[in-house]
Amino acid sequence: MDKTILTQIGLTDYEAEVYLSLLTNGQMSAYELAEKAGLYRQVTYDSLKRLAEKGFVSSVKEGKSKLFKAIDPKLILEFLNERTESYKDILPQLTKLNEQAKQPLSVETYKGKNVIRIALRDIINTLKEKGGIVLCTAIEESVPFTKNKTIVEQYERDLIHFKIKERVIIKQGDKGLFHKGTSKYRKIPKKYFNPNPVQIYGDNVQTIVWGNPDYLIIIRNKNVADSYRKQFELLWDQASKE
Repeated sequence: MDKTILTQIGLTDYEAEVYLSLLTNGQMSAYELAEKAGLYRQVTYDSLKRLAEKGFVSSVKEGKSKLFKAIDPKLILEFLNERTESYKDILPQLTKLNEQAKQPLSVETYKGKNVIRIALRDIINTLKEKGGIVLCTAIEESVPFTKNKTIVEQYERDLIHFKIKERVIIKQGDKGLFHKGTSKYRKIPKKYFNPNPVQIYGDNVQTIVWGNPDYLIIIRNKNVADSYRKQFELLWDQASKE
């Protein structure tokens, strides 16, 4: 009999040989099976163990002997059908993972005097057509105002003009500087505050590292942005309004 189908559903050549031998000859010990199948004993024992784990054979103890029996082929078909249904249940999750893996990811790095200009213009250019919201974690607004007040003021005007909303987390003791538009503020204790801002907008996340020179890192990927949003929402819920 052709063993190809049995190997296609997950059996090795030896396992297929053992299973077919049990079907042909009926219940027998591993020793008898090795003789009938013409296999080494160890190969037979190993194959029986794996077949039992896969649900293809059963065993019963008679006296000092352990006898093995092939499972009815119809039961194996039911087992395979169950596995197919189980696979269908997780298929949407697998498909989603596959789609996520195909999403493009790019990382851009900038440094120097133009970091603030690049960061704020990228936010506006990303959201000005379709709108949206900017989530700002750990913003110490006095820093960008000091470095480039003109650009920051233009950013606020653009937020208002393009109806872009903004939620900002600052540290206790600070006061939000944007009050003309739709910016909302919440505060966290100073000990939990990170002075390097993280801003999430669209499918992008940007981090500014203040220093000499300043650095800007922009990650463009939906999965990354969504994961940062979840962290922001958790922090936002814990932050106070005053």
